Amino acid sequence: METRYKYVLVGGMAAVFAAQSIRELDKEGNIILIGDEHHPPYDRPPLSKQMLAKDDYSPDDAYSKFDDFYPKNQVELRRAVRVTGVDRKGRSVTTDDGHTYQYEKLLLATGARARKLDLPGASRTGVFLLRTIDDSIAIRQALQASRRIAVIGSGYLGMEVAADALGRGLDVTIIESGSHPWSKFASEPLGRFVQQFYESKGARFLFGTELSAFEGEGESGPVRQVRTKDGQQIPVDFVLVAVGAQLNTELAQAAGIDVVPDDGVAVDEYLQTSDSNVWAAGDIACFQDEALGKRWHVEHHLNAKWQGQAVGKIMAGDNTPYDRVPYFFSDFLDLHMILRGDSQGGKSRVVAGDLSGGEFTELYTDDNGRIVMGVSISHDEPKLDPISDTLERLIRAKVNIAGRETQIASPGFDINSLN
Repeated sequence: METRYKYVLVGGMAAVFAAQSIRELDKEGNIILIGDEHHPPYDRPPLSKQMLAKDDYSPDDAYSKFDDFYPKNQVELRRAVRVTGVDRKGRSVTTDDGHTYQYEKLLLATGARARKLDLPGASRTGVFLLRTIDDSIAIRQALQASRRIAVIGSGYLGMEVAADALGRGLDVTIIESGSHPWSKFASEPLGRFVQQFYESKGARFLFGTELSAFEGEGESGPVRQVRTKDGQQIPVDFVLVAVGAQLNTELAQAAGIDVVPDDGVAVDEYLQTSDSNVWAAGDIACFQDEALGKRWHVEHHLNAKWQGQAVGKIMAGDNTPYDRVPYFFSDFLDLHMILRGDSQGGKSRVVAGDLSGGEFTELYTDDNGRIVMGVSISHDEPKLDPISDTLERLIRAKVNIAGRETQIASPGFDINSLN
């Protein structure tokens, strides 16, 4: 069975925001959005926040759009269907239920999947990954029925779930191969602040070690303890594995579209792939970052939303390059965090504000002293919005703070004064 569409969008949240932008500019072109989950497109941040912290938080609270968005905007939504192939010459995609959809313009926004640990016992009941709504519901049920949890990995996701568990009064052990939490982007002083804050709430950390096995009764019984490579045994009722994500680039690669190894589908500043009829957005897009002057991919909610909005307009004829300063955020216990800029590029750092009190901004610079990233933490979430705007301004202006570190670190310094 074959159907023709002007726009075929493959994926989830980035795809639905692309559909919205397309419809704002193109009122007539027919659109189909194909997703492999039985839920409609949804936002992922609530899965490690509200969904786990609130027993009455419903799956549809996380949906990116109300149900009436699709018929009102004449967007055909196909759920629980997987695209198995792209025929670039014939401009069509095939799905696992035997359908073929011809396209004039194709968007690939296939996202990522949670990375698994290939260890003994990894398939035991009680060993969880968190990527989907259904994962989150299962973890919430486990939180309700457990006393002890081990979290493997101390990135955004692991630390948020650990905070949810602490909020429920559980015994929490966080196992991290690095030297401190958020070690992929945070300085040691920032990581130590986060560590001490969690420890004050009852968490236990094991740094510089990795897991060797998930153990339990027999070969297939529920997990009852985890064993580390240095021989420690930690009793658990369940385990969350949060050790990163794997990009879903297989579809693009099989179609012969250019893919950068370990960094996603290669796109230009217009999010267009090596095929002029195909675009990519969200986690899988290895894009030319105009604001930071580098090529990379970004795995975060706002990147997917912003790129979805931008690529929809581009596909509908508005050739404006994608140009946003990356924005990450996290919430843990009663603290809130934002990160603006290059989470891979910071070398040296200086703190403005009260680090020990949890009201501060940390600035990271390149080798020449130019600000490339800022992290701000506060107990008062609304305070972070204007700070975010300031960080964006400083990064875009490439403000150089070499030699001004002592001034910035002095009590009462206002980063708005930097220019």
